[in-house]
Amino acid sequence: MLDWNPQGKKTILSIDGGGMRGVITLAMLAELEAQTGRPAWDMFDLVAGTSTGAIIAAGLAVKMSAAQILAVYRDELPRLFGTQDVFFWLRWLFAHRLRHLYPLEPFRLALQKLVEGKKMRDLTDPIVLFTVKDVRTSSTYFIVSAGRGAAAFADWPVAGAVAASGAAPIFFPPVAGNLIDGGVGVYGNPCLAAAIEAMEYIGAAAGFVDGRVIHLSLGTGYPPLTFADGAAGRFWLKDWIEYIVGENLDDSGLQQVFTTRAIYRHRMDFRRYNPLLTRDNIEKTLELPNTAWIDPARLGLDSRRPTEIHLMEQIGQAYARRLDWTAPDVMPWDTVGGHPAPDKAMMQIDWAQTPYR
Repeated sequence: MLDWNPQGKKTILSIDGGGMRGVITLAMLAELEAQTGRPAWDMFDLVAGTSTGAIIAAGLAVKMSAAQILAVYRDELPRLFGTQDVFFWLRWLFAHRLRHLYPLEPFRLALQKLVEGKKMRDLTDPIVLFTVKDVRTSSTYFIVSAGRGAAAFADWPVAGAVAASGAAPIFFPPVAGNLIDGGVGVYGNPCLAAAIEAMEYIGAAAGFVDGRVIHLSLGTGYPPLTFADGAAGRFWLKDWIEYIVGENLDDSGLQQVFTTRAIYRHRMDFRRYNPLLTRDNIEKTLELPNTAWIDPARLGLDSRRPTEIHLMEQIGQAYARRLDWTAPDVMPWDTVGGHPAPDKAMMQIDWAQTPYR
């Protein structure tokens, strides 16, 4: 059996947002469970998550295995999105008044089953951290179950905190009228928040001391956002909105990784894993036959068709099987099939074809 923490160091798990792409992350964790013979909740001392990561963190905190949570994502969560037929769009237009695509009530009921009416103070082993944005103040709340910040959130229902962390604008309405997805801003990847919470606020009292911590940061897959030369000149409103939102999410997520490594490189063993979602990578590097002809780069927050879920599960499993879970200080581009290193090369500009020469 694999032992990726032979020295018994304190461990942190942080999980990005990404909606149904959480299937990829859960498949990775389920593969780690298979290799170690241990449930994921028993491997980590602190689990942090944003949006779908918060759902996974809550599941681990109530002693569900990653394989069990994966079954929930596979069998139950797709039903929360309903069928996008003509009645779906009529509801969006008239009942929801273009404010959100999906109602929150089915999500709330599913979460209450998952966390059994627990309060934040009940989640102590592992400790959890969720990120939530409050529209009233534009503040990000770091909802924790231990440490200095725990008292402020002790009586929050876990279902409410998780629903708020996952209330992505446009997809779901705000929780309690004000609380939205913690990924709005720069904390779609909560690795830096988790590192700060563990090392600065929870600290030595719980064993988080320099040189004795391993931090695994898991993404939900990286769909590259690149275009051919000159494509931007043909963009219209929809293209620019998609590009700006996508780039903000990608850049902020990568920024959290670089910042965490820069600050804590000599204090913790930080490892980032995130598979690249391209046809070429999936079919050639991870060697998965894409028989459904799904473009992995189009897998989104609400990708819930059985073929899409099956592909995401395969991606997470295949990627995890190629990881060396014992290697320290890993970045995605150090792994087989991972997110490639940012391209620092400067592209040539043909100034002769512009009026600015």
